[in-house]
Amino acid sequence: MMLRARLVAPEKILLEKVDIPQAGEKEVLIKVKVCGICGSDIHSYKGKHPFVHPPIVLGHEFSGTVHRVGDGVKNFSPGDKVTVEPNIVCGKCYNCLHGRYNICANLKVIGCVGYDGAFSEYIAVPEEKVIKLPHEVSFEEAALAEPTAVALHAVRKAGQKIGDRVVILGAGTIGLLTLQVAKLAGAREVIVTDLIDFRLDKAKDLGASEIINPASQNVVSFIQEKYGKDGIDLIYDCVGIEETIFQAVEVARKGTKIMVVGVPEGKLKVDLSLVQDRELEIIGSLMYTRDDFTQALDLIQKRKIEVSSLVTHYFKLEDIQKAFSLITERKEKVLKVLINLAP
Repeated sequence: MMLRARLVAPEKILLEKVDIPQAGEKEVLIKVKVCGICGSDIHSYKGKHPFVHPPIVLGHEFSGTVHRVGDGVKNFSPGDKVTVEPNIVCGKCYNCLHGRYNICANLKVIGCVGYDGAFSEYIAVPEEKVIKLPHEVSFEEAALAEPTAVALHAVRKAGQKIGDRVVILGAGTIGLLTLQVAKLAGAREVIVTDLIDFRLDKAKDLGASEIINPASQNVVSFIQEKYGKDGIDLIYDCVGIEETIFQAVEVARKGTKIMVVGVPEGKLKVDLSLVQDRELEIIGSLMYTRDDFTQALDLIQKRKIEVSSLVTHYFKLEDIQKAFSLITERKEKVLKVLINLAP
């Protein structure tokens, strides 16, 4: 038997004892070591994710060890340290055939859509989704490969150029990883905004050129006064609420590109008169491809991306409800929260 945590209703997680799943043909049964709580998990927990609905076992940022392998598995053995790229794609639709696996017409996502996730002591996944961990990468670091891939995909899709001046709205985990990837891609300056000073301090530690708290400083005025007509080349909205997308459009100079990286909670209003007048580009960025994921792991291995310092809290699976409450109540200095499932 094993323990798993299933979201059964908004803000209600049920701990269940269930049978350990079998490793089917070409499947790998993983004993989960660590699983991160993602921003999209929080949207799901609050009942505000546009595509994720209970009952479901959440959790898609995870690592562990191979416990058993099914028939036909050739590349893994019990004991291997692994992580998982959680997008399950058909490989046959138009987007898959054109290499855009992240927007597969039949996309399933472990812990999100059509597939129970890793807030569970064991999980069986297709062999093709499993990736061996380099010796230099810990289980905890591997659990952050997934959000790093989100940041990497956004920067790639933006077509960011060397010398670009960049604004990042939101200094949560995704925002802070996007900051690091944007700098690696050659950003001249990176301005980061957030309502929480603790997160802004972390952004400064990680190399932000400027930090702004919109509660005490007008972002639009600051940008206009400091940069004038040259303005901002590229904006990453890593929050996805009406205030930030509105702010992005206001901050943008003519010709600016706005990347929507954060998951919106419902429909948002946008001032299309400004979008049209300034010839702005508003582009969605969804998850990542396999190449993004493997490169993210490589960046972590080579210490080009700092992930460990983003982790602020650890909880046992038995205390997962407390972990979600901690994040949603925002009473403490919280960034990335990890669930430890095995010693």
